Amino acid sequence: MTSDTETIERIVDKVEFVADATGLLARKQSLGREEYLADREQQAIVEREFQVAIEACIDIAELLIRDSEEEMPATNADKFHRLERLGALSTETATRMGEAAGFRNVLAHNYGGDLDDEQVYSHLQEDLRWFPIFCREVRKYLDEAATDDG
Repeated sequence: MTSDTETIERIVDKVEFVADATGLLARKQSLGREEYLADREQQAIVEREFQVAIEACIDIAELLIRDSEEEMPATNADKFHRLERLGALSTETATRMGEAAGFRNVLAHNYGGDLDDEQVYSHLQEDLRWFPIFCREVRKYLDEAATDDG
């Protein structure tokens, strides 16, 4: 891996964005299920923050893959599995982030009655922990690459 300073800075910016978005989502975890399901404004905030946090993780994956000179996978889920193959992510993290990429597609392409608010609430309560794990594994990979290069 031969990350230049600009690529590293872009990744760091995106990691910070993911941290901010997931911090906001973590604050929304205190909403009770019924309260969440009854409040369209809260739903909109949660949906959007999830979508952009996942998109930022996909962007990070793309930057790392481009930097590796590996071929870019066709699907967003496969991008996380490519990071696993590169040694940047654990199998479990790659799998969970691949699932997040699928959830991002649901958020981006469904709305109103087509979006399962119960599913979104479930993701809010159960899946936030994967974002900081993803970011830590990326950081470790970058740190190891810097040590190997220097």
